[in-house]
Amino acid sequence: MSEATNNLLPPIVSPQAITLARYFAKRAVKAAWVRQGLKPQYIDASDLTKAAKTYLSGHPELIEQAAETVRNDPRLRTLAERQQRQRKANHP
Repeated sequence: MSEATNNLLPPIVSPQAITLARYFAKRAVKAAWVRQGLKPQYIDASDLTKAAKTYLSGHPELIEQAAETVRNDPRLRTLAERQQRQRKANHP
């Protein structure tokens, strides 16, 4: 694979980072709703999930922020490394 093509591929992101990015997106959506005068506790969870998914697709920096958090948190980093080793062991 050429170097130019290799740069176009997204980096591998741990499941912990994806979960954390989704959490950040949900938190941002809830904050926006509160600013609009809505009460998030009365909105269906599925609507929140859809809105957060849309928000996350428009804000990829949340994934980078979450990945950095995983790298800097010893417990999350250890969990991510352990899961990566297990995936490699199960899929040689």
